[in-house]
Amino acid sequence: MAAVALKPLSLNVISDSICPFCYMGYKQLTIAMDAAKKENLPLDFKLRFKPFLLDPELPTDKPLNKRERYNSKFGAANFQRMEQQMIARGKGVGINFSYGGNLRQTIESHRLIEKAWLVGGEPKQRAIVEELFAGYFENEKDVGDYDFLSECAAKAGVFASKEEALAFLKTDELRDGVKKDITDAMRMGVEGVPFILLNNRYAVSGAQGEDTFLQIFRKIAKGENLAVESSEETC
Repeated sequence: MAAVALKPLSLNVISDSICPFCYMGYKQLTIAMDAAKKENLPLDFKLRFKPFLLDPELPTDKPLNKRERYNSKFGAANFQRMEQQMIARGKGVGINFSYGGNLRQTIESHRLIEKAWLVGGEPKQRAIVEELFAGYFENEKDVGDYDFLSECAAKAGVFASKEEALAFLKTDELRDGVKKDITDAMRMGVEGVPFILLNNRYAVSGAQGEDTFLQIFRKIAKGENLAVESSEETC
């Protein structure tokens, strides 16, 4: 019996390294992709991360205390409620959210994510995204700290060593391209992330849940048209 031809399915995931729903959405998306493969859906997934800045006002040169920043931005009572909700939600997909530590601007992490794509395509890019997400959201790492970033890059195999990663971070390589991608996302009308473009035809906004993603994949496999899917679970 001849093998079934797979339909290409590109998934451009616009996200930011400090967005908890981006981490949730990525976990849900990968669970759904694995389920689709188990169902033998004739889809050839091609996943790629693209950058977004949730908070362009964050500094790059010094860290801010995460709790103080979120208390100021959302109000202490609101943030406390959000924190407890995210901790509970995260456990369902294997994320142990922890809101201690510091944060700052994410442009440097996006440069590494793009570098990973150029070095090793989807596997390398997913590897570093997973390192960054886990470090920031679960281990209270500073996503703008060069030591942490270079460690992630070395672990993911984007560079052979932390020293090579540090040398890259100290340049402006890929900075203009990352900024252009961020501007392009804003011009496209992206206001919250995660925001996923499927085959550059359909848009899925927010952390949808693995069942919703799987239903979308089933429709695409059947050649059915999709409606725009949106969720309030965005940053």
